[in-house]
Amino acid sequence: MKKVAAGLLSVLLSLVSIELAGAQKVRIVDGVTVVSNGKKPTPPPRQPAAYALIEEVALGLSDNPDEAFSEVGTLVVDRADNIFVLDSKDKKIKIFNSQGKFERAIGKPGQGPGEVEMPTGIQLTSAGELLVEDALTRRLSFFKPSGEFLRHVSFAEKTALVNLALDSRGNFLGREMGFSGNMMFFEVKKYDSQLKPLFTLDKIEFPVPLPGSGTKINPLDLISVYQFDGAGNIYYGRNVSYEIKVFNPDGKHIRSVQKEYDRVKITQADIDEIIERVGSAAMAGVDWKEMFEFPDYFPPFQFFVLDEKGRMMVRTFKKGKAKDEYEIDVFDADGRFVAQVVTKADIRVWKGEKVYGIEETGEGLRVVKRYRLAAKSIP
Repeated sequence: MKKVAAGLLSVLLSLVSIELAGAQKVRIVDGVTVVSNGKKPTPPPRQPAAYALIEEVALGLSDNPDEAFSEVGTLVVDRADNIFVLDSKDKKIKIFNSQGKFERAIGKPGQGPGEVEMPTGIQLTSAGELLVEDALTRRLSFFKPSGEFLRHVSFAEKTALVNLALDSRGNFLGREMGFSGNMMFFEVKKYDSQLKPLFTLDKIEFPVPLPGSGTKINPLDLISVYQFDGAGNIYYGRNVSYEIKVFNPDGKHIRSVQKEYDRVKITQADIDEIIERVGSAAMAGVDWKEMFEFPDYFPPFQFFVLDEKGRMMVRTFKKGKAKDEYEIDVFDADGRFVAQVVTKADIRVWKGEKVYGIEETGEGLRVVKRYRLAAKSIP
């Protein structure tokens, strides 16, 4: 069971009415503001309904191993637009300035002070410290941006805690794994700065798919996405529906952003790609193909990112014309669907009119890029 749990963890590491213009509607339901959007963007007057991402900087193309990436994990950007990239395989955080020039690397393999074994995420605190989440040693490591190690915070008493997000007050959101009989579950919780739970936002339960048991799970049904905004509100999406809920810092549901969408059918090629990706990320020796079952259609979205103004980009499963392109829905700070972007970029950070993401080159190399968000005319 532990082997299956570890593999599943890795999988999760490899979702009174006031009429507005177009197909948007706002209503109050049980004290919650519900913003309903149609399938097409409805931008404000003199605003574009589509955007393009214009490449400005590309990181990771150098032949120098210090500047290249073995396996891009995630990234963050500080107030000076320095870019911090987690290289999961190299077990280092590589730092580039706003012009894309490599500055230095932080971290090294190991379990001693300032060392990391399985880094799965990085964050920047409001004090400017770099936080590294380590799933294997089950602790958080804090560094100065210069690379000086500061301290560890352990969460070893928890079965598994992953995918941490951080607000400006030092509180966390995270996904914690647990077992109950023959069931597994993930609880999405808010924690204080010492990782003591404050409240549970959601609980996702599913049977343990033990090898030979005949039990199967839908891996796409395990996806949930969450992020803090600048005020400490929580944006949460469970991709069983196109609805992103907003909770205040105390966990009260205050708003929902909804959108109509066209369902995307899952092909056998899609299934093969997912299983291959899971197999490369999870533990060897587990036949995931026999333990997974897939629905006929993809969920409504893959993930979302927020900018500092509360605007939101939601990456869907609807593919563009070119290989690896997907449609991204853009919402304003009020939750109105205002534009679309079609891009290959796996967007991770939206900051002002700059967007940062991960993109695969024609040679299969995953690199980090910064793009400028530009208006696009629609023919």
